[in-house]
Amino acid sequence: MRKIIFTLFAAGFTNLVSAAVPPLKTQIVASGFDRPLFATAPNGDPRLFVVEQGGLVKVMQNGVVLPTPFLDLSAKVDTTGERGLLGMAFDPSFETNRRFYVDYIDKTTLNTVVATYQASVSQPNIADAASAQNVLTVAQPAFANHKAGWIGFRPGESANLYIATGDGGSANDPDNRAQNLNENLGKILRVDVAADHFPGDPTRYGYGIPTGNITGGNPEIYAYGLRNPYRDSFDRETGTFYIADVGQNQREEINIGAAGANYGWRKFEGTDLNFPNDPALANHTPPIFEYNHVGDSAGVIGGYAYRGAAIEGLQGTYFFADLATDKVTSFRFTDGGGITELTDRTAELISPTGISGSITSFAEDSSGNIYLVSFDGGKIGMITAIPEPEGWAMMLAGMALVAGWARRREQIAA
Repeated sequence: MRKIIFTLFAAGFTNLVSAAVPPLKTQIVASGFDRPLFATAPNGDPRLFVVEQGGLVKVMQNGVVLPTPFLDLSAKVDTTGERGLLGMAFDPSFETNRRFYVDYIDKTTLNTVVATYQASVSQPNIADAASAQNVLTVAQPAFANHKAGWIGFRPGESANLYIATGDGGSANDPDNRAQNLNENLGKILRVDVAADHFPGDPTRYGYGIPTGNITGGNPEIYAYGLRNPYRDSFDRETGTFYIADVGQNQREEINIGAAGANYGWRKFEGTDLNFPNDPALANHTPPIFEYNHVGDSAGVIGGYAYRGAAIEGLQGTYFFADLATDKVTSFRFTDGGGITELTDRTAELISPTGISGSITSFAEDSSGNIYLVSFDGGKIGMITAIPEPEGWAMMLAGMALVAGWARRREQIAA
């Protein structure tokens, strides 16, 4: 009987150890950037490209930040308030076509510009400035906030570029732009950039409209009803689309992207009824997760689902942060299963000697590792496990001693 009980215990113990997550920490990989807002990498490329609000993109290669910027848009970019160079995405075929995309606020028009460039053939760490072509522009009101700026490609949709736009600014979306399907503000746009649709015009690249966008409004619109979807991401394994939408006075929210979805702003802020007298909403999709403004929290910073190979047990765990409190949280999400394993990671990942706060973004490299991006010291820090023999190894050793003790007792009893 003792042998049966121990066998069952040992099997359960093995499963527990294999699924457990070791203690985490943030390892600084670079610092000294000027107002870094984002970082990303092409598929299969070991470099990390860091986006600065002022208009520069810098390359980190083999642990070194190269002295010459990859791209310099400082003469084109307005940086007032929440404006600036806000987003970057590499074409899934970047290795062969050298093409990438940027999202910025134009200094002259103050409109959102999504443009495409190519890396130089002879100097792969420098973009070819002469290759610039505008893909699209989004007219912006004069307000300096809610410019969003994230752009990205979904796994399996190599032709479709997703573009997040805020409601254009001020408070309470005064013109209710997020619900207006004839406006491209307060939306997720999706456009087909598989080919240059204006090959005779060096200033325009253009786009097609993918199947599945909305009908009855601007054809670029994929989803709508967003206030300021500042940082979004795709799970590189499942394609799950996480949209982190910054709230106003009450709620911060995380949504799952779906074609035609209406996330409710401005009538709703999360699930809180913000404008009860606004018309009833079609296709209202509530967030999968939200939190109240408690303890000065305000400003959700969306992150990524971890798909790296270095941290056992962390696969599929989604990370996000709060701008005002520097709190970092993680959870797992599954369709039908909702949110599980909601965990406060602040004590692990925020420290005076590492990333101490002022988180502006998360980043993901080509291997699925996740980074924190911070204004404080212009730092980039990778989420890693605490190596042996610190905490985790000592705990495992203790567990092994317990298991050995149990086996010894069984032998004596037999």
